[in-house]
Amino acid sequence: MIPKMVCAEQNYKPQSAPCSTYADLVTEAERELTAYLTAVKEIHGLHSVNIAAEHWIQALDEICLSNLNPKESFRRVTFSAVSTLCH
Repeated sequence: MIPKMVCAEQNYKPQSAPCSTYADLVTEAERELTAYLTAVKEIHGLHSVNIAAEHWIQALDEICLSNLNPKESFRRVTFSAVSTLCH
């Protein structure tokens, strides 16, 4: 499953964005996810990493990222995933 990167109601067209935009999004997502999973591993152990990754990807799919810069966008995803992991 490929996560939605923006709100559907904004009629986002991937063809209209430059390649560097996608590269920047992927790079920032990888950075944020890596930092999150590293912290989960250190705090909760290796057994929690797969569940944490699933929560992060689910949060990415559910959060509207179009109006934020990539760093803020993926940080919001991480906050959501942490919240889910803690419950």
